[in-house]
Amino acid sequence: MSITSNLIFLGLLLLAVFLVLPIGIGVYVYRDAKRRGMNAVLWTVIAVVAPSLIGFIIYLFVRGNHSDMTCARCGERVTEEFVVCPKCGAKLRPACENCGFPQEADWMVCPRCAAPLSGRQDDIVPPVRHADKALWKILVLIIAVPVFLISAGLFSYSVHSTVSGVAGMMDISIEDYFEEQAPREEKEEVQAWLDGLKSESERAWALCYSHYGEMENEYFYLVYAPGTGNSANKGLGMSGGFFGKVLGVDLERTGDTGSLLCITASSKERPKLKIKVDGKKIPCEVTEVDFNPTGSLLTPGNVY
Repeated sequence: MSITSNLIFLGLLLLAVFLVLPIGIGVYVYRDAKRRGMNAVLWTVIAVVAPSLIGFIIYLFVRGNHSDMTCARCGERVTEEFVVCPKCGAKLRPACENCGFPQEADWMVCPRCAAPLSGRQDDIVPPVRHADKALWKILVLIIAVPVFLISAGLFSYSVHSTVSGVAGMMDISIEDYFEEQAPREEKEEVQAWLDGLKSESERAWALCYSHYGEMENEYFYLVYAPGTGNSANKGLGMSGGFFGKVLGVDLERTGDTGSLLCITASSKERPKLKIKVDGKKIPCEVTEVDFNPTGSLLTPGNVY
């Protein structure tokens, strides 16, 4: 896909997301308000049209004054204060046999008329309160949409960020490097650096030199990744992301531990070196130096 096609696809996807959330809120409010005996159409319009979910939040506060309970026998809407169903006469909660005042199941005396209560009443048909599972789905959607938008923005920025000046990389044997490419003083420093490295196959090390220019800076890396020398399928690329630029190096396991990797790249800011071996990322420890560790192979102003 081209950049234009990707941007069109991302725009259509965001449009779909923006449509899904209001539609979901509208359907939920309409059904919930209708069940509670509220003005379903009016509250649906308020919840959907009001900006920043203000209408939906107001509805959630107001709806608490309207019961969502129904009679288990006939389905008529009832409230917690009802002792009997006004439509079918079903007894919804215990009541005093003397004055009809609503009672709790464990009360012994009526608080209104002080008449003793006979005990458990077996003809009670408790009202039904419907589980509000849809509300949780709406809340999850409200949280998921901003997260999705932020993630999509970061992904789009990372994918479409353009990077210039990636020069290249090449292998050189350690023996050739010390014989031909590095001055004497630098050879000693590089040799000391190599001697101090641990023999870990799942790790890489690098020396980095920064050469600052007027337009862009050039960065030179000397990388040692044990067991990856003379990789036939090497890959190098730079990508821009929200957290900065990344210089990615893809290698394969060859068993050759006698090679160094020379890399150069140009950029306004130093890219983070990311090395993968057989598709698996390995840690890389980068050390700043004040000389070009690639020697005469890669020199400032002669990137290739």
